[in-house]
Amino acid sequence: MTTTPAALHACRTEVAAQIQAYRDLVGAASKASGMSLARIDAALSVFEPAFFNNLLVTVATRFAEAPARGPAGTEMRLLADALLHRGGVLAADAALPYDPDAAVLRLDVGERVALNAEDVEALCTAFLREVEAQLPA
Repeated sequence: MTTTPAALHACRTEVAAQIQAYRDLVGAASKASGMSLARIDAALSVFEPAFFNNLLVTVATRFAEAPARGPAGTEMRLLADALLHRGGVLAADAALPYDPDAAVLRLDVGERVALNAEDVEALCTAFLREVEAQLPA
């Protein structure tokens, strides 16, 4: 897939829609009757990182051909690799220099990846900005 402004716009729209759908689900679940808030919170605490980890992998895969030239691109690639190949644990990669202090999420190597809406929103925003900056004028 060629990266185009339209592809970036579509991805931003889809990520925003998925995040809003999650937030709508949380809102509806908190108003649900017949289930204790503790059970709802427990269910959401399991669902949330699975949902957002998968959303991050989807975005990273969609732009896999875009070089990771900035800190967000490096972070995106390493997180996707952790989720796909390393049991969800962030690992160093000599080909992708990673500085946790310059990273959007500031995760350390060896840390388990368990994302939430705010994490994905922040990282996707930074990553897609970097990809957009690399497009030909």
